[in-house]
Amino acid sequence: MFGKNSAIRKYKYKLRPALAKRYGGSAKCTKGQVDKTIEHLRLSNKHIQYAYLMYCDEETFNTHKSSTESTGSMSDTITTATGFGFLGPFFGSIIYGSGSNDGEGFGGSDGGGGE
Repeated sequence: MFGKNSAIRKYKYKLRPALAKRYGGSAKCTKGQVDKTIEHLRLSNKHIQYAYLMYCDEETFNTHKSSTESTGSMSDTITTATGFGFLGPFFGSIIYGSGSNDGEGFGGSDGGGGE
């Protein structure tokens, strides 16, 4: 779990600015843009489906999702990993929302559920 949380934090705090710098402030990124930027930054792609959830459209995410974890559960994991440091597991989902699968999290959001 620690490796997953670390990867998610890097996707939020390193990948997001790099995507904006490389490709502009587009609301959505393509799979290729995310893949190429992760490779350029030398970030792990072991949990890349979280980057797709955070920065790509829903269709791209669903097409390339590599786990059986629900979108809502993945959104909760993102909130926990990026919410409040070590307090994230305790307060992240309370402050940032339920992580429901209502379309949030797709298309350029930071995956933080409201940051």
